[in-house]
Amino acid sequence: MICPCCGESREINSSECASCGAKQVGPPLAKPDVLMPKLGPSFAALACGVIVIISFLLAWAFDNDIRVGRMLLVWMLGDGYELTKKLLEADAKLPYYRIFAFDAYILANNFSLVAVPLSLAGIWLARRALRLIKSDSASFGGIKVARASYCLSIGLLVVFSAVSVSSIPRGFARRRAKKVAATRALMYELHSRGLQRYYKEYSNYPGELADLSRVNASGAPQSDYWERNFEYKPVAVIASKGSGISLSDYKLISSGPDGKFGTEDDITMIDGVIIESQNDPDAAEPSQGQARQ
Repeated sequence: MICPCCGESREINSSECASCGAKQVGPPLAKPDVLMPKLGPSFAALACGVIVIISFLLAWAFDNDIRVGRMLLVWMLGDGYELTKKLLEADAKLPYYRIFAFDAYILANNFSLVAVPLSLAGIWLARRALRLIKSDSASFGGIKVARASYCLSIGLLVVFSAVSVSSIPRGFARRRAKKVAATRALMYELHSRGLQRYYKEYSNYPGELADLSRVNASGAPQSDYWERNFEYKPVAVIASKGSGISLSDYKLISSGPDGKFGTEDDITMIDGVIIESQNDPDAAEPSQGQARQ
């Protein structure tokens, strides 16, 4: 056994410690008749679910310039306190916001990377606690806590997983929109740094993009985000448009996400203006002066 004075080992039957000389003053205490069951495994499982919920609520309240937190303060305290008066003076529309559910949805999607693993850990710990209680109920307790933790972790896993899965189409759409926006930026850059420079030099647009080398436009991009070359068409179409006349001097086309020209996702620029629809005659014929400003 261990000597309580010096911490060294000594013979269990010896009344005196050989290391420090401490003497035993009485027999060892008897074991208690009733042992309290261990609750650690059950509360460890519960802690996973509680951490997920508290962390999410705190992030929701303090995200986006503490908008949700400020709204909750005004809602709970009313507008009769100095603090809430200052909050309303800074943002009079605070009590009327209706986008907090959307904020929670976006946060849940981002938070799922942490919440899903913690929920799985909570499920595993709860199942472990239930097994320990079933095999040795005298030593382990907290069966109600373990069951509640198991249900809570499963619920959190379902909610955050569903949010994460439902946001996949939105993520693809956002990624596609970013690529389209990047392609449009490249087309505007080609227009300003290449085609417009050529027009100022020769008073007309080039017959092909390779002619831009005459004006030292090597820095102008000639391919879209997907590294596919633009299709360039020099044209001169005069169309009646009310009392005015519009002159189209060139078309610059990206094949878009699908990589095929002539499909609906093509990105088309006419005279420096991106048109939203090739079937819209008004959009397809911007004025020449507008394009060259």
